[in-house]
Amino acid sequence: MAIEIHTPKKGLEETVLRLVKLSIIRFTQVYKGISRIECTIREDSKISPVDNKVCEIRVTMYGENLFTHSRSNDYADSVREAISHCGEQIALLASKEKELPDKITTTVKV
Repeated sequence: MAIEIHTPKKGLEETVLRLVKLSIIRFTQVYKGISRIECTIREDSKISPVDNKVCEIRVTMYGENLFTHSRSNDYADSVREAISHCGEQIALLASKEKELPDKITTTVKV
């Protein structure tokens, strides 16, 4: 499994980075099918300074790709929002994995 975290050179607190690391580890414990997680925390210079802190999380699993994008005026807020949304989606996929498969109907007689 590959984990990538891209951060800006300045302006990001260590507590926010620790939150990202712990959350990614928790995601991998909840759903074992994750093959890659990429988290990008950046500042968007094209937007006004009000909502220019961006957090993007890409999760690649076997058969699924998830993408979460959050924009806020603070890195911590955008990271929390993206992590909570991504966690909900991963929990949904993990619960679907434990369900019974759909009934298979066939026209072949044995």
